[in-house]
Formats: sequence, structure tokens, C-alpha cells
Amino acid sequence: MRDVEVVDINDNTYIILKEVKHKETSYLYLSNINDEEDTLIRKSDGDNLVPLASEEEFEIACNLLVKEGLI
Repeated sequence: MRDVEVVDINDNTYIILKEVKHKETSYLYLSNINDEEDTLIRKSDGDNLVPLASEEEFEIACNLLVKEGLI
């Protein structure tokens, strides 16, 4: 069995599926443990996970997701 990291966001628990570093930013791809259709992309801001700042940043994160073979 593999250890997984989990985080709580808005009263939901998410598994960290993948962390991808791009330049100075780490993007985290998350999946709700109780709803496989509930997925999030967040970025690391020190010890906090924060939403992406713009549509452009969302596109960067999605392209990294494809490049890493997660979709």
C-alpha cells in the first residue's frame, strides 16, 4: 500500500495526486476522497494551498497536467 497526503479544503478531504513544479511555483492536483468527479488544482504558497490567480495560470497548470500524463 502506498502512503498518500491529504488536505482539507472547505470541509472536504482531498488526496494530493501529483505535485508539479514549474519555475517558482508548485501546482498540486487534488481529488476529493468522497467524490471522484470533484477535482482541484491549487498552487503552493509556502504552507498554504491557494487558488490559481488567472485563466492564464489555469492554462499553464492544465498543460503541465497533460505533459505529466495525468490526463
